[in-house]
Formats: sequence, C-alpha cells, structure tokens
Amino acid sequence: MCKYCLECDWQLSTADGYTEKEVSEKAIEHFVETGHTVDSLRLPPPVVLEN
Repeated sequence: MCKYCLECDWQLSTADGYTEKEVSEKAIEHFVETGHTVDSLRLPPPVVLEN
C-alpha cells in the first residue's frame, strides 16, 4: 500500500518497511497537521516462487 499527498511531496509505502497500519496512521497524521488530501494506491502483491 502506498499513501501519497495530492498537494505536496509527502508519501509513505509498505515497500519502505512500514506496516499497512503504520502507513494509514501516518497518512491521517499528515492530513491533520496540514489539511492536505491524501490518496492511496494498492501495490501489487509480492510474487511467490514455488519449487
């Protein structure tokens, strides 16, 4: 999951090592602090290789 601001360069992603809960909490914090609109994008699931 990736959350990003539509008004500035703020963004955070589970690809950066954060959990989905942490990403969502930080997005809410960004909105409360700035009033900026935050949108999200679902990242594709990881590829699982089977032997």
